[in-house]
Amino acid sequence: MLSHRTPLLLLIAGYFLSSLPSTAQEEGKVALQFLAFPKQLRPQPVELVVGENKTIEIQTPGNELSPTYEMPRTGTIEVGKTVENEAGEKVFQLYGRSKMISASNQIVLLLRKGEKNSDGFVILPIDGELSEFNGGSYIFINASKINIAGKIGDKRFSLGPGKREMVQPNASHPGGACQVTLAYQREDKWKVFKDTRWTANKRYRSLIFFHQDPVSQRLSVSPIIDMLPFVTPGTG
Repeated sequence: MLSHRTPLLLLIAGYFLSSLPSTAQEEGKVALQFLAFPKQLRPQPVELVVGENKTIEIQTPGNELSPTYEMPRTGTIEVGKTVENEAGEKVFQLYGRSKMISASNQIVLLLRKGEKNSDGFVILPIDGELSEFNGGSYIFINASKINIAGKIGDKRFSLGPGKREMVQPNASHPGGACQVTLAYQREDKWKVFKDTRWTANKRYRSLIFFHQDPVSQRLSVSPIIDMLPFVTPGTG
């Protein structure tokens, strides 16, 4: 089932995208950035376990990537909150856990199970390598459990669950507009769920996430658009 709340939001997230290092700065460490869906108006932070009995506070935005957090490669991503139990002792309340992937830079999707952080998260880490992510490019990331395919301008893409693909389309309409058609597969049938136009512009680059609600399995599309700094001709 498709969510109809899929507006293309113009979000200035350049600082957060550019802050992701190409490799973890120290051997044995991993760099993480977080993104939480569905997005909330005032998202509350959670804690990330970075060692034995050690946590750090992390942000959980839904309209831009979080700052980069570096931690030891423990093999597990765990988020939650330190609370007091009935005996007045501080204990860690686990909201979600996932195995780390091998990538040195990871974008970690936190899929909310309810309205509150304490309702829990499904955690999906994906490869966060963005070194060739240039202006005018789109990276499509399938964080859902179903097959996704589409066409943007003159470029086609097809994504299985957990896969990603970068395309740099050419405009198919005057004014730099690209015709965009997106479809998902249910059993052996494909269904188009979005047919619209997006603008191909060298001034920005776009991350497009496909994801499902952990409870209803409703499919959503969440774009993040990164505006690149303007360079005056002859000065760059």
